[in-house]
Amino acid sequence: MKYLGGKQRLGKHLSPFLHSVWNHYVSNTGKKMIKPDGYIEPFCGSLGVFKHMTDLEDMGANSIIANDYHPDLIEMWKEVQKEKFEFPSSISEDEFLEAKKIPSPNAYKAFVGFGMSFGGRFFGAYSQKYLGDKKEDFCKEMVNSLKRTQPLIKRKAVHFTNKNYQSLDPKNKFIYCDPPYKQAKYPIKYRRDVKYYDVFDTDEFWEIMRKWSQNNIVLISEMDAPEDFVEVWNMERYRSAAQSNKTRYCEKSETPSETRKIEKVFIYHSRVNEIKKLLV
Repeated sequence: MKYLGGKQRLGKHLSPFLHSVWNHYVSNTGKKMIKPDGYIEPFCGSLGVFKHMTDLEDMGANSIIANDYHPDLIEMWKEVQKEKFEFPSSISEDEFLEAKKIPSPNAYKAFVGFGMSFGGRFFGAYSQKYLGDKKEDFCKEMVNSLKRTQPLIKRKAVHFTNKNYQSLDPKNKFIYCDPPYKQAKYPIKYRRDVKYYDVFDTDEFWEIMRKWSQNNIVLISEMDAPEDFVEVWNMERYRSAAQSNKTRYCEKSETPSETRKIEKVFIYHSRVNEIKKLLV
């Protein structure tokens, strides 16, 4: 699924580490360590990581919650999960423009707005991409992506919620956050509608992560973090000249490059000693 900032390719690399952290905490008998009873993603997006974590139901998780601020996106995931979503066979540019006018929340609107938009930006621009003389079928790609995800989210413990992350009040949970990444030059615009943006407050976000970390296990994806958060996992992403439209992941290289960025995961400093043996 195309989704701006999504973790579709990174998820399969990151999820083994997240599983190891979960297993470490649930199997630990120490009285001072939290034993999480559920899993939450406050910024679930395209489920790039979440779809790999639903098997935590088999490992003791009573609830596995995918939350996002975008109402159409969550409506789509709910319908896909319940097998109520009607998969389109094609989307024309006129249909793309008409879908923007549909009142929210609406699952079809999310399908069109993300799946048929350039770069996965919600109704950014109708995507008309060609490989040589062959036009890519973005509608078919989106349908196939949702169908592959569907069996992974059809679990009793999996629930979808549409809330602002600030309104969540987790306790004894294992939380993975993939927030809008901080940018140096411009405010981070967090879109939940075709017309309006909210500016994402990164300072407020990190303050909430400190609060949550008191009663939960919280891991955060970002490129950088405040000094009181410690990097516990990383992987290099890159774009090659031959495949400039594809993001790849590999072990960290010795040679810096503009096409190479390091995806990192952080934990609050007070928790790092609890997982020290996992950091190899």
